[in-house]
Order: sequence, then C-alpha cells, then structure tokens
Amino acid sequence: MKLINKYISAFFAGIYSAILALLGYGCTPEDQYDMYGMPTGTFEIKGAVTSDEGISVKNAEIRVTYPDAPSGVYSLETTTTNIDGQYITKGSTTVEPELKVVCIPSNPNLEADSVIVDLVYKDSNKKSTWDWGHAKATVDFKLKAKNTEK
Repeated sequence: MKLINKYISAFFAGIYSAILALLGYGCTPEDQYDMYGMPTGTFEIKGAVTSDEGISVKNAEIRVTYPDAPSGVYSLETTTTNIDGQYITKGSTTVEPELKVVCIPSNPNLEADSVIVDLVYKDSNKKSTWDWGHAKATVDFKLKAKNTEK
C-alpha cells in the first residue's frame, strides 16, 4: 500500500509541476517570453562621456542596473563608449520606474560616476497586458579628474 501511495504522489507532483510551468509561459504571445507573468518593457539609454575639459572619454564602461543593486555585481546591460565618447545600450527588464547608469572610465585619472534615471514606458504594442512598451533616456557624463594631492 505504501508503494502505491508513493507512485500516486509522484504522479500528481509531476502533473502539478507541468501545470505551473504552463501557467508561467502560457500567458505570453509566441514571440515574447515573460518571466511568469511579470510586466516587462524595453529600454534604450544613450549618451556621451567627456572629461571636465570637454575631451571625449573612449572605452569607458557603462553599466545599467537597478538603483539598489551593487553595479559591480550585477548589471542588466553593459557596453563601452566609442572613440568619440558616445554609447548606446538597449535591453529589457521588469518594468522599473528608475534604473541606475554607472560610468567607469578606463583612464585611472578620472573618477567613476553614476546617475539614477527616471523612465517613462510608452508605445506599447499591446500584444500582452504584460508589455508596458519602450522607454528612452539620454544620460551624459562629465567625469572629474581624481584629486591626486595628499
């Protein structure tokens, strides 16, 4: 009798797991995979990085993360500036009203900087109630020289 109960429990556990998996992915359109019904949106953040003197800063690392997350540990998107100090990054995330953009220069004589940017999602294609649309922002950095006096 114990063996039969074990097989019946295992059978129903498998059925429940399959149902939960279908609920998580069954609510989305074919070409969009939301994470278990979380509202999502896409973002585009672009800008320029210059020094205090107005010189373009090339190869600066740009990280986009959540405001409360340590940017050195987790980033939604990462890119680097081009030779003219320009960057553009695109990604998708659960809909957040704010994201943190961090700039880490490759030049050791410049200080890193970060900005929290407010995002407004719009232009949703309404394929799904979970699609909140697209947000755009421009974030320019003017990096200060490190103070070398001691």
